[in-house]
Amino acid sequence: MKTNSKVLININNLDEINKYKEIGYTNFLFAVKDLSIGYNSFEFNNIPTDSYLLINRVFDTQGINLVKDNLETIKKYKGVIFEDLGVFHLLKDTGIELIWFQNHYATNTESLNYYLTHGCTSAILSNEITKEEITDLVNNAKQPVIINIFGKNQIMYSRRTLVSNFNKHFNLDNRKESILNEPVSHNEFLIKENEYGAVVFNNIYFNYIDFSKTLDDSKIKFYLVLNLDYEPASINEILEGKQVGNEGFLNRKTVYRLEDYK
Repeated sequence: MKTNSKVLININNLDEINKYKEIGYTNFLFAVKDLSIGYNSFEFNNIPTDSYLLINRVFDTQGINLVKDNLETIKKYKGVIFEDLGVFHLLKDTGIELIWFQNHYATNTESLNYYLTHGCTSAILSNEITKEEITDLVNNAKQPVIINIFGKNQIMYSRRTLVSNFNKHFNLDNRKESILNEPVSHNEFLIKENEYGAVVFNNIYFNYIDFSKTLDDSKIKFYLVLNLDYEPASINEILEGKQVGNEGFLNRKTVYRLEDYK
């Protein structure tokens, strides 16, 4: 990597924090219990206040009220990576960093710069567009943006408990995580569930680390790592150049691309 100081890494276990710090990484992202989905989550009292929060549920009224109930606590942190626009409206006047992260949406300059000029301090670009499209977004964004450089592509998110419903229907042992094998394409998918729904990931990591070195570093706020199962030492080896995963969408077009409008 160009600099460890611009790497933002999600935490899966609290003992990872010191391991990452010993290596030289200092920016951490925590999914919040009851406010997040798809990643290991933590109670507020276990999250250091110099961290970023991942609040990526799509909320109903009960859920958004839970955010309201915790506003004073949330404001103590460095920033919030959000999906639901209700979170944005609750926090937009508080001064906290707000980072737009709606999967599949940050794909064109018009949408990106709208959020960057209407209260968001940054945005996480889609990883489902080509390297040329990512480079164009980075160069034309009104503020430094975040590039997702290593993770498993989030294909879909449902507020239904898909795994539990399937297991119940077929009278199977209940579990909150499953691997799905698609027989035509032979792709493998990871589905993770909690009481608020289910997230489906491609079960192969995409790796944009080499590509990220071609970008203008001054236009990047963070290089984001969304790790599901690697230990800190292994993540460091990958960031240092160990080849893990594939190039995802970097060299192929995708139906997710939204054209700029005039």
